[in-house]
Amino acid sequence: MFIYRATQGFSQLPVNIYLNGQYHASLLRGGYTEFCTAPGAVSVKLALDDASRLHLSKQDSGQRMTMQAGQSMFLRVDESALPALGLQNILQSQAQSDMSGTRRQIHTISRAKAALNCGEPAKLAPPPVAAAPKPAVPREYALETDALFEFGKAEIRASGYNAIESLVQRLRQDFTSVERIRVVGYTDAIGSNAFNKKLSQERADVVARQITARNVKPIMGIDAEGRGPIELAKTGCKNAPTPENKLCHAPNRRVMVVITGARR
Repeated sequence: MFIYRATQGFSQLPVNIYLNGQYHASLLRGGYTEFCTAPGAVSVKLALDDASRLHLSKQDSGQRMTMQAGQSMFLRVDESALPALGLQNILQSQAQSDMSGTRRQIHTISRAKAALNCGEPAKLAPPPVAAAPKPAVPREYALETDALFEFGKAEIRASGYNAIESLVQRLRQDFTSVERIRVVGYTDAIGSNAFNKKLSQERADVVARQITARNVKPIMGIDAEGRGPIELAKTGCKNAPTPENKLCHAPNRRVMVVITGARR
């Protein structure tokens, strides 16, 4: 965009130019300013000898110009109705003739954000900084196997499906994404170690399959492990298969589901 004053103007006083209410330049007779703007509307306000008004003219509404991408506009200061000023849209050929011998205004510095150096991109607001993702933190969930399985068996009870469904809903509430799931089965110490090791692995496999069936897809997959009677949660129980001992060992019969992922 070019804004210029004719060499033979009506007044020798400077004409201040404000873009969107911000100071851009002060033109003397035979002076011009050249700048680019982003596509869109810009308000251009002209004021004669605005220093005498303490530069308050910038608060007044200006002449609205709408710029298109790639468009060049030549505007001449119209001083025919002083002290009022206007802008005339001039054809490029006429403007180039009018501006022959004129000088570019360089004695003041533009403070208008709308005035860009030609070739300079429009100053856009920086994109919002995304919050840093929360680190993947493991979390353990305990399932009591007495609610999932018959004693000494790996076939899931009807009530066990509800317990696993509740677990899946819980992990969806607690995690934004799941990186890995480990299912670890434990048994009590009643019976042989070999039997309990096999039973704990079968139970862990069942729970892992049920979680997978509910469309839970960890990035690094899901694995299952049976540990049998090691790492007892409750000690001091006897190992004879009596009702009292089975009740005492109840905390030891469990499946731990370890979720690693981004927590909410």
